[in-house]
Amino acid sequence: MIHMNLIAVAEKNSSIGSVSQHLHVTNVADVERQYKRKYLTVAAIVVAAVLGLSGYLSINGVPAALEGVFPDSYLNLIGAKSASTSKTASAGPTAEEIAKQKEALAKARAAMPVKDIVGEIQPQALFNNKRTGYGSYLPLEKLSFQKTSLPQFLSFLNTAVPDDIGFSECVFQAPNYYYLRGVAMKASSQHTLMDRLKAVSKQFQSPIASEAATEVAAFGQFNVPQVRLDAVRGFVPTAEIGAEVKAFKSLATTNKVQLKGLEKPVVEDFGVFKRYAYNVSSTADFADLLNFLNTFANSPIRMGIPKAELKFAKKFLITNMRVEMFVLR
Repeated sequence: MIHMNLIAVAEKNSSIGSVSQHLHVTNVADVERQYKRKYLTVAAIVVAAVLGLSGYLSINGVPAALEGVFPDSYLNLIGAKSASTSKTASAGPTAEEIAKQKEALAKARAAMPVKDIVGEIQPQALFNNKRTGYGSYLPLEKLSFQKTSLPQFLSFLNTAVPDDIGFSECVFQAPNYYYLRGVAMKASSQHTLMDRLKAVSKQFQSPIASEAATEVAAFGQFNVPQVRLDAVRGFVPTAEIGAEVKAFKSLATTNKVQLKGLEKPVVEDFGVFKRYAYNVSSTADFADLLNFLNTFANSPIRMGIPKAELKFAKKFLITNMRVEMFVLR
């Protein structure tokens, strides 16, 4: 039985093999390649059509018959406009019409009264702006502040410092920064001065730590009691530079103050005006110097003093000042 079954199976296999010789065998890989070629061809045709359509629309615009068919995002991407938009854009005034409009406006403005033109520019927009800090002041306002703040600070020291305190150095710089250094005979005098300085200062600081110390060292910002922004009323014309310097020097001499350094200024050009800066020195005593600066603050001289340094050397007071003047080009 086993032998017969094997023979039957063998015969069956042989018959199948003979039949298979007449079957057509398909190559799957070849079929896939053919389909890929078809897909690529179709995709290339679609891409070319889209590109061609996009190019046409971007150049010629969207025809009226196709308005609303394409989304705005697509049209914005390719830079295409609808026919109605293109017509509207091209319907603007010609160059000749624009020239005529400008000519008409110029004639109308020439015929306007002066008061209408002045009202048109609204000068309050230029002059009514509030300037609350030194950094926002105009150049002449800064010069005015410099001219008047220094004598106010020195006048305060003249009345607030106890008699037994001597200073070795005093520096004042615009707008209101100061530095003091000296020594007191008594600790109580040092404390009195510190309290008075705190009362008229912002950001007051002192490196002296000991309560019993007699050394004086302090710096801060002086609260200028009378802010004046009109002490300097104009720029100095070039032709008046010599006269202005002479007036400043003469005022100092009248108040027993001799000044050196007014011969060679350092000139800086700011386009509209020039700044003339003089490094001036004096050996006048404190009382005469203070009288001169107070007189100068109330004079018509068009100058400012942004920095002053007072030092005692060999029993003499040496004052170095930077004096500035704004000159028109």
